[in-house]
Amino acid sequence: MKRFLILLFFIAVFSASGCVSMAPRAAVYKNDTLNAVYLKDENFAWELSRIPGVNTPNSPYSEAMKVLFLDYRGDTFNSAFDEILGIGNSEERPYAPGLEALLWLYERDPDTARDVLRNFSIEKLLSTSWGDCKGPEWKDWKEIRPRLSAPQYSAYFTKNALKYIPERADGKNYLQSPFETLLIGGGDCEDFAVFVVEALEFGGYYARLFTVDIADYEKKSLMSHTVACYRDGGSWYFIQGFDGKYLSGGIMGPFDQSYNMADYIAESIGGIPRYYYIDTIFEFLEAYKHLNRGRP
Repeated sequence: MKRFLILLFFIAVFSASGCVSMAPRAAVYKNDTLNAVYLKDENFAWELSRIPGVNTPNSPYSEAMKVLFLDYRGDTFNSAFDEILGIGNSEERPYAPGLEALLWLYERDPDTARDVLRNFSIEKLLSTSWGDCKGPEWKDWKEIRPRLSAPQYSAYFTKNALKYIPERADGKNYLQSPFETLLIGGGDCEDFAVFVVEALEFGGYYARLFTVDIADYEKKSLMSHTVACYRDGGSWYFIQGFDGKYLSGGIMGPFDQSYNMADYIAESIGGIPRYYYIDTIFEFLEAYKHLNRGRP
C-alpha cells in the first residue's frame, strides 16, 4: 500500500510539471532544430544527429535541417529518402553518408536538393553533392573513412577522386596505406583494394582482398589482379575502384560463389583463373612479403 501511494505521488508531481509527455532530450541533442525534429520523429533525429557537425550547439546546418525535415515529412520524396537511409548496415554504420550528402545540398540550394530527390539515383546525388571530392573535407582519412563505409560511396570516391598509378617497373612494389593513397591521389590495384576494404570494414561489412592469379589458355602466367570484395545478402560483390582496360570502377555482382568472381575477373582480362585468394589485409601483407604468389 505504501509503495502504491508513493507511485501515485510521483505520477501526480510529474503530471503537474508536464514531464509525463515526451520532452526534448537537451542532454543528447544540443540545438533547438534537432530537439524539434526529435519531438516529431525520433528515428530521423537520431540519423541526423550522427552526421558530423549536426549535433552541436551552433550547428552550421540548422537552417538546412529545417527545410530538409519538412521535405522528409512530406509525401513527395518518400522513395528517395528510403533509398538513402537504406544504404549500408544501419546498425553498424557511423552515420548515413547519403543523408550527409543531401544535407550539404540543402545548405547550398534547397531547389537543387529537391531536383535530385525528384529524379533520384545515388549516383546523381553524389555527383551533385560530392562532385570530384575536392576540398578540405576530403583530405583526412579519419574523416573520409566513415563517409565511405558502404559500397556505393567507396566505389564512387575511388572512381572519381583517385587515379590508377601503375606499380614500379623494377618489381619493387610497395603496398600503400589508405593515408598514403590519399596523399598521392591514387595507387595500383592492391592499393585501391586496401583502401576500399578498410572503408567497408568501418561500416560493418565482411570485406576482404580478393586476388586472382590469371593464366592464358596455354597456362602461361599473365598476371595477378587484386580487388576489394564483400558479402551482402548471401552474395559476393567486388569493387575494383578505377576504370581499367578490362574492368570498370563500379560495383560488380552479385556472384553466388567466390570462384564465380574469379572466373569473371580472369575472363574479363582475357585469361583463366589459376588460383584465387580471399585475404584480410594482414594475410595479404604476409603473402606479399614472402612473395609466395608471385607479384600481385
